[in-house]
Amino acid sequence: LGECNLVHHVSQQLPIFTLSEILGIPKEDRQKLVSWMEFLELAQYFTYEMIKEQNEGKSESSPDPAMIDMFNAMVDEMFDYGRTILESRRKNPKDDLLSVIANIEVEGEKLPNEYLDGSWLLIIFAGNDTTRNSISGTMNLLSENPDQKNLVLNDKSLLPNMVHESIRMVSPVRYMRRTTKCDTQIGDQEIGPNEKVSLWYGAANRDPEIFTNPDKFDVTRENAKKHLAFGYGRHLCLGKHTANMQLEVVYEKIFSRFPEMEQDGEMILTPNNFVNAIQDVPVKFNPEK
Repeated sequence: LGECNLVHHVSQQLPIFTLSEILGIPKEDRQKLVSWMEFLELAQYFTYEMIKEQNEGKSESSPDPAMIDMFNAMVDEMFDYGRTILESRRKNPKDDLLSVIANIEVEGEKLPNEYLDGSWLLIIFAGNDTTRNSISGTMNLLSENPDQKNLVLNDKSLLPNMVHESIRMVSPVRYMRRTTKCDTQIGDQEIGPNEKVSLWYGAANRDPEIFTNPDKFDVTRENAKKHLAFGYGRHLCLGKHTANMQLEVVYEKIFSRFPEMEQDGEMILTPNNFVNAIQDVPVKFNPEK
């Protein structure tokens, strides 16, 4: 092609393929996952546009009923599909992760439906969205920092560390919220039990006490791996190694086949305060002969 939107042609496709292979989702159903994730990410955008129009006096104060109905229908479709495929794996297990989830037992009992629903949503959203945005965000970083890209092109051993540094800079998940269980103190701030605490990953990943010159994209950064984008402790992302592998492989192939690929136009983000939702990254490159 010589040019494309990296999000649609690469970043969306690789995580869906990888996730579907691990889970055991049939090939003919895989694009459904793409549609569900796009719509869930855009939900905040629709709300943002509606509020903006309200503030400009262009619409009524109530949400658009058609939009609410469409959103609810999409969510119902996503959960119905998950319930159907998990139920089929309980009856006819296969050698895939969905079969493991469907048939795992805790204290002699299989997981109740609400846990299966939660597992389905978490795997589909977390395993797809974050890797997709990391791939897209990395292209933006490499295009804005050609000196760093050249370092990796000239020394492929830097690729794993480039992945860590890219994830640190992109911080695909913006925040999580936790609830304290007891009295504690962070710095000078005292926090009581049962208080809600927001964790902002972009701030942690740019903590100047941990990262020297934290706003600089540096593929040689010695402690890039110390980023907190995957969480920490008992909340560490289960897909951490799969995500790192995908980013390493996709950029190994891009550097090999299209080393001159670069961003060609503005990166567009979807207004979303939960994830760093990258919608468009136009790129240009020399098509293969």
